[in-house]
Amino acid sequence: MVLSRLSIALIIHLIIAAFYALLIITKRSSLTSANILPIAFIPLFGPLSALSAEAVNYFQKSKADEFEVDEAVDFEEDIYWKSIKTREESTNIVPLEEALIINDRFTRKKLVMDMLLDDPMKNIDILLLARENNDLDTAHYANTTIAKVQRDFQLQVQELAAAHETYPSNQKILDDYIDTLTRFIESGLSEAYLLKRQRILLDELLDEKIDRYGWSRESLNQKINNCLHLKDINGAIAANGILKDHLPDDEQTWINALQISVAGHDSVMLEDTLEEIDRRAIDWSVTGKEMVRTWIAV
Repeated sequence: MVLSRLSIALIIHLIIAAFYALLIITKRSSLTSANILPIAFIPLFGPLSALSAEAVNYFQKSKADEFEVDEAVDFEEDIYWKSIKTREESTNIVPLEEALIINDRFTRKKLVMDMLLDDPMKNIDILLLARENNDLDTAHYANTTIAKVQRDFQLQVQELAAAHETYPSNQKILDDYIDTLTRFIESGLSEAYLLKRQRILLDELLDEKIDRYGWSRESLNQKINNCLHLKDINGAIAANGILKDHLPDDEQTWINALQISVAGHDSVMLEDTLEEIDRRAIDWSVTGKEMVRTWIAV
């Protein structure tokens, strides 16, 4: 009989421990995975200590939640194009990377909100990191801000596409269209299925600009970079050929040539490029030297 009661008590304990472990794993509990073992292997006192810790965390959370999302910002407002802080008000802001690892929930939440609303585009890489944060509020703020930036980019691109179709000979509209699309692509916010389509569109717009208004160093370098992302080696070779003919002593011309050779897995082209570089007196910048040091000593 005694054994039977102990067995029943043990079964009940294991059920409670399993339930608590599930809450912790699904992040519905404020406790961490390190608490699972004590709960499971200390009958009665394990679950009781967990409940006590939950109670303490609950009361601390109640105090911290005086700062709520609804009071902090209305996400229907334009939080990308309009900063809610003046320069004077933003002089004592902790970097977002540090804010993400601060343990105090209230402090972390306030610092993250300050950073996200100050200049989302400046912190876009950290925003992408923050949306995977274990703190639900932090992840929510990051995801909401990212969605807002994506939506604004998409609207801008659509408006410029319509304007370009209406005024195809307006160079400023075409330049703005290319610039905005490029910033959207480089932001890392484009979904994978859209990214290639956007790069194909960018390639077409760059060709149109070069055909209509003539080439420039910037437009050709931009086309080469985009072609390499599209794995269009022939397009990159053709664009860099113009640079070789007109800017043969420009370091970027030969950085491009090396990158094209490597991307195309063309050992003959790479060898020819290295020989051509060796024959020229190229004035390498510090950055340029770093980029080519794998292949040549400069």
